[in-house]
Amino acid sequence: MCEKYEIDDKTRFLVLYLDAGMGVQEISKIINRPLATVYGWEARTKNGEDIRIHKNKIGRKKSITEETENKIIQMVKEHPEGASTKKLAARIGVSRTSIANVLARKGFKYKAFDNTLIYAEQERMTRVDFCKMMLSCEEKLIYQTFFSDEMGIELNKMHKNKAWQIPAEKMRRKSTIENVRLNCWGAISAQGATSLDIYENGMNGDAYKQVIERHKAEIERLYPNGEFYLIQDNHPAHRMNDEWVRNEQNMKLILLPKRSPDLNIIENLWAVLKERVASDGPTSEKELRASLLSHWEALTTLNSLQPFFDGLHRRYIECIEKEGQKLRY
Repeated sequence: MCEKYEIDDKTRFLVLYLDAGMGVQEISKIINRPLATVYGWEARTKNGEDIRIHKNKIGRKKSITEETENKIIQMVKEHPEGASTKKLAARIGVSRTSIANVLARKGFKYKAFDNTLIYAEQERMTRVDFCKMMLSCEEKLIYQTFFSDEMGIELNKMHKNKAWQIPAEKMRRKSTIENVRLNCWGAISAQGATSLDIYENGMNGDAYKQVIERHKAEIERLYPNGEFYLIQDNHPAHRMNDEWVRNEQNMKLILLPKRSPDLNIIENLWAVLKERVASDGPTSEKELRASLLSHWEALTTLNSLQPFFDGLHRRYIECIEKEGQKLRY
């Protein structure tokens, strides 16, 4: 009705507030305007103002000269880390808003540093060669390889910061009983995965041997003909056991290029696993372990693993096209 007769929200407010005697909160819901806005209208109305009349701002807008703009840009370029709008405003004598507007017009944005890995030429070539090898022979290696890795997870960081809740009711996040850090090892392949190995202490040479021995039978069951490979990164515990894995465990080993987690598909699975565990919000070590095991089992069914491997060849092709540069994952 109001839209039909083009009655603006301020007029509607005055009718509901002065004539109908309604409260601010009720009016805010009816006219669908923020509560703060309606409270502002109420204050102005109580002061005898007509809120329908536009209120011009008093005072002369201080102009920024070209000289001042150049000074702002020069200071930002000379000290990009410490040149906050607050500090610039104090030194130059203009408002923070004016400085922000100048920087925006000049295309500046205050954002995080680029932490993307920069590889030396030899590192990039090694990454390219690795991707070409994995794509050779009709991508045979991709579908006969176990991609293995470790992951650390802390109990007190496994919680969401937001949840669906009714605004009138205050919901508190579940608190953890103890601060626990667990480490996990796992390996995934196109034929399936190992079980998740959960341990408390860090990984060293002896511990890694025990992990491989515990899961070797699982790996061999998935590839009974023995035609499988194991990918591992350059963790010291792995490197000191290269020959042991090859000679005593009779496993064909593929070494991941240095600083190349983006070429190891299990990294994507770790990210999904952490997200699922965070949704559970475990509050004890027992709950954390149960959540990890439950979600690992669900994520490593053949159907769940298939999407990870479907896109792997595209990732390796992209790495080759980018001449070994870092990939997003």
